[in-house]
Amino acid sequence: MTLVPGDPASLSACAVTVAAVARRLREGAAAAGPALADLGEGWGGRSSVALRRRGDSLVGAIATTADRLDDLGRVLQDHATDLAGLLARARALEERAMAAGLEVRDGRVLPPWGVLAEADAGTDRSRREAAAALQAELDLVLSQHRRRRDFVLRTLRASGETLAEVSHALRRG
Repeated sequence: MTLVPGDPASLSACAVTVAAVARRLREGAAAAGPALADLGEGWGGRSSVALRRRGDSLVGAIATTADRLDDLGRVLQDHATDLAGLLARARALEERAMAAGLEVRDGRVLPPWGVLAEADAGTDRSRREAAAALQAELDLVLSQHRRRRDFVLRTLRASGETLAEVSHALRRG
């Protein structure tokens, strides 16, 4: 079991996909703008104006959606990079714990099960000190992970709300 949950490679791949969708949306909006303007030439009246206004609102919605997707892509890529660093720190911490005769279980740095050696107060004290130092570092890594994960989740929720508002505005006309 990993100390820091998550898969940086999958997050990075998701970020690339989100950025690609945003780029395709921008390209579609850029092509739609001139096409909508061309509708006004040779076709007058209220129907033409209504269609062009509706098209303009659609292009605006596409731009807003692309902006949110760009933001999400950056946040996901940043989180993937941060997560890779946190995973590396957690692995290094586990290795240092093992070298000190300790192990990491359920987010705690503890002595392994069983008899370790003959009773030696100095060794026990140094093992407890090493465990306390490693535990402080582990707590920091886990805290940073939770804080960054919570930020990504808040960003995803906010983006979902924004996109729902855009969708609702398009349906209203």
